[in-house]
Amino acid sequence: MYNLLEIKNLSVSFENFDAVKDVNLAVKPGEFVALLGNSGSGKSTVAQSILRLHKNAIYQGDIYLKKTNLMEMPESELQHVRGRKISMIFQEPMTCLNPLHMAGKQIEEVLKLHHLPSSKDEVYSLLKLVDLNDCERIYYSYPHMLSGGQRQRVMIAMALAARPYLLIADEPTTALDVTVQAEILSLLKKLQKKLKLAILFITHDQSIVRKMADRVYIMRAGVIISTQMPSLGRYRKRLFVESDGPDLLAVRDVSVSYGCFKAVQNVSFSLKKGQTLGIVGESGSGKSSLMHALMRLVPAKGSVLIDGKDFFQLKGNELFKMRSMVQIVMQDAAGSLNPRLTIFDIIQEGLKTHYPKLKKADRIRLVEEVLIAVGLNPELLMDRYPHEISGGQKTRVALARVLILKPKILILDEVMASLDKNMQGKLKTLLNKLQQEYGFIYLFITHDMRLVEAMSDYVLVMKNGMVQEYGVLKDVFSNPQSPYTRKLIEASF
Repeated sequence: MYNLLEIKNLSVSFENFDAVKDVNLAVKPGEFVALLGNSGSGKSTVAQSILRLHKNAIYQGDIYLKKTNLMEMPESELQHVRGRKISMIFQEPMTCLNPLHMAGKQIEEVLKLHHLPSSKDEVYSLLKLVDLNDCERIYYSYPHMLSGGQRQRVMIAMALAARPYLLIADEPTTALDVTVQAEILSLLKKLQKKLKLAILFITHDQSIVRKMADRVYIMRAGVIISTQMPSLGRYRKRLFVESDGPDLLAVRDVSVSYGCFKAVQNVSFSLKKGQTLGIVGESGSGKSSLMHALMRLVPAKGSVLIDGKDFFQLKGNELFKMRSMVQIVMQDAAGSLNPRLTIFDIIQEGLKTHYPKLKKADRIRLVEEVLIAVGLNPELLMDRYPHEISGGQKTRVALARVLILKPKILILDEVMASLDKNMQGKLKTLLNKLQQEYGFIYLFITHDMRLVEAMSDYVLVMKNGMVQEYGVLKDVFSNPQSPYTRKLIEASF
């Protein structure tokens, strides 16, 4: 069978940086081909180069679509290829969809752009194609009114509106929870067969590749290093951490409501020094609302005892002191770092707030120590700004910013969601090392049961604001009592 897409000796450079070097890749009609690699390996650069989406890139090599060389095609002609013959969906639909326009109107816009019938019925048929049956509500909804899975389905409908030959999917499921991820992957496989669609799937997830792909190309440092299916590794299971003494954290019947909506209902658990609780559930299950309640960022009922003191009842100076003991690392490290401050200023900010009399020389010493503790070089990073460092480094800086206050309880809110497996493994090792050294309690929020298994002593499963299951991790994994827990475990493994 002939090649629908053929990339020959593609190299891509940005100023003095060679992002991609002599890449050769082919996709046949109706084939599902995966491009696998760690963050920074060059896989997204390859994908976007197919449609020449990089403005300042220097390209070398050839890219053929049905024997037509796209690299020699004028920009005016290439516009007719984009969306019509080759279409693309991205990792985060919220940043790709226009927040000011209804979802249906955005699909209509694609149809009009390619001079295709653009009636409401045509939009409805595209929505049904991607398994969105509540067509009228979706049509009139703005992106923020839709769930993550619904937004991604709208993006897929837009990408397929002009019936392209090839769909490039750049990490389309990374930001989704595990059950929605499984639904989107199943949808893509169904559409591939139904429309005889060729798919080039960009990912860092080996399990997706083994489950979905007909063939695979593996990239590292801008080069294709293998075309063999990878072996499916599994994180090492965490051994249960025994801990003596009283509970350091005891949460009792915590509930959170937003008006009439009950986001969290009567959640209770307790942990001793050095233990980790994995809190897992789909998007909208109440995980983040629970964490915001534990930090007193939203009003809540119940009690949270830290070292025997009820955090919910503290006021004034006592509350201020206790806040330094409970810290959080957000999912979006890049978004949580002030882009106008250097790495040094970002990390020292907490010290200046809680220890205003500390001398600058001492602040510099403490910042250097904490950067070394999280595996970063102070000399190289302290004077840089967030946009000048990698995603993995940003996550470590966000971690250093809270560690410098020496908290007792550390909330990790989806900190590994956007990292590739290699970076996840490194961060997991670092977190375990720091916990052994300082005795932190970790509240580890995730939708990935594989990471829960690797990180946690206890697991708490949430759905619709309620606890579905809570217990020692090995007991829950070996004999889950809730059908919902079984569903999550099956989807993850």
